[in-house]
Amino acid sequence: MLRPTSFLASLIAFLSCTVCVKAQAPTPPGPGPEVRKLEIVVGKFTNEGATIAGTMGPNSPAQKGISTEDCRWVAGGFSVLCNITGKFVGRKVSTVALLYYDSSSKVYHYVSIDNGGEVQTSTGSVNNNIWTWAGENSWGGTVTRTRYTMKPISKDSFEHTLESGDSESSMKPFMSGKKARVTAANSSMSKPASR
Repeated sequence: MLRPTSFLASLIAFLSCTVCVKAQAPTPPGPGPEVRKLEIVVGKFTNEGATIAGTMGPNSPAQKGISTEDCRWVAGGFSVLCNITGKFVGRKVSTVALLYYDSSSKVYHYVSIDNGGEVQTSTGSVNNNIWTWAGENSWGGTVTRTRYTMKPISKDSFEHTLESGDSESSMKPFMSGKKARVTAANSSMSKPASR
């Protein structure tokens, strides 16, 4: 039978070891500089664009689209979640998108789904502040190749173009427009968490 003083000494020793082990446990790494480059899409934006005349069918006129985007850091600052609402070709569109950097493959990823069931997956790269996302759209059983390019024209505004086609070699300009940040991200989420 343990005496109360022996029990108390054992308990104190156990708790001290637990605190020591926790203090010595390695801290997981925080988001690296590649992840932080996604800061460019964090915040609230207005987005205006128009299809290129003829892309919606022979002799079709350019058609305008407008949306708002609310993008914020999630998952401890390792990815960005965007909620996008707008109107395109007379249809109300609501989209949820996730952007992240895969450190294993050293590639950026974009995955989205909208209220019409359209799924888009893309891989991205950045070169001299110009972002290029290459991927595919899947809607109604049809798969289309896409390339989206976003070029900053100021700290808070961007020009963008979307090309599409049945294959990489058949892609043609489909849409172009401008995007402007109207408010910065929530201050508590404006930068990836550092550890």
